[in-house]
Amino acid sequence: MATNELVAGVLNRIATMKKEQNMALPAGYNAANALNMAWLQLTDTSNGQSLVQKTTPESQAKALLSMAVQGLSPAKNQVYFIPYGRNLTLMRSYFGSLAILKRLDNVQDVWAEVVRAGDKFEIGSEHGRLTVKNYEPTVENLDKPIAYAFAAIVDNNGITNYTVMTKKQIDTSWSHAKTTKVQKEYPDQMALRTVLNRAAKWFINSSSDNDLLIQAVNDTTADEYDNTKKDVTPANIDDLLDKPTEPAAEPRKEDKQDALKPDITHDPNEDLGKPDIPGEELGGEDDLSAF
Repeated sequence: MATNELVAGVLNRIATMKKEQNMALPAGYNAANALNMAWLQLTDTSNGQSLVQKTTPESQAKALLSMAVQGLSPAKNQVYFIPYGRNLTLMRSYFGSLAILKRLDNVQDVWAEVVRAGDKFEIGSEHGRLTVKNYEPTVENLDKPIAYAFAAIVDNNGITNYTVMTKKQIDTSWSHAKTTKVQKEYPDQMALRTVLNRAAKWFINSSSDNDLLIQAVNDTTADEYDNTKKDVTPANIDDLLDKPTEPAAEPRKEDKQDALKPDITHDPNEDLGKPDIPGEELGGEDDLSAF
């Protein structure tokens, strides 16, 4: 599929979702501009082979569509495009996760901070809720190692909900990611993103915002961590861009019987120690990783 055809196909799919599924993009968001900017990044060959050359058109369409549904833009450094083999995957940045949280109807305000070694930092409790009682950073400590990170989300009742993670917890979350390249290059921004994603889970999944947005947010987070997740990218790109989703067929009787048989090829010990949703999901598995 040619470049302009792919972008046009995604735009057409968005128009259909608006009409048939009542999807609403954020006010002021220009999907065409965001998609064209993304395509410039995907076709960039300044560092060798482009992402378009490395990955399949189907995965490219899926990543671009998810970006647009979430109302994000590469021009604002809100997303990264990461290749996993032949699949292109969308990853939200800290700024992308922050933007989505601030749009939710059950959030008044949100922020996150990195605490460096030597900073004054004290936590406490009020009415059974974790609180940050004191945080005093200094210029002298800005180049010191990260000790903690915390996020604060103010709900519609004016209550500030705090989430705190130690550096050890952050590192554990990163260890479950498919790639750690971005984490190593931008540790402070990714630490903010990780704690924000963990804090955001409840707010994302309890929001009354459009289900398509919430699903896209959760899927983007899940794609970063679940290495055993089945690839559901359509084999035909037209299925992704043009055709509505059809209900899954009922399993055959023999399939149901097979499902009861033990899997003797799988070692159950391989799953021990894996978190249900690794500490970094913006609603899906960062415990927010990745908003």
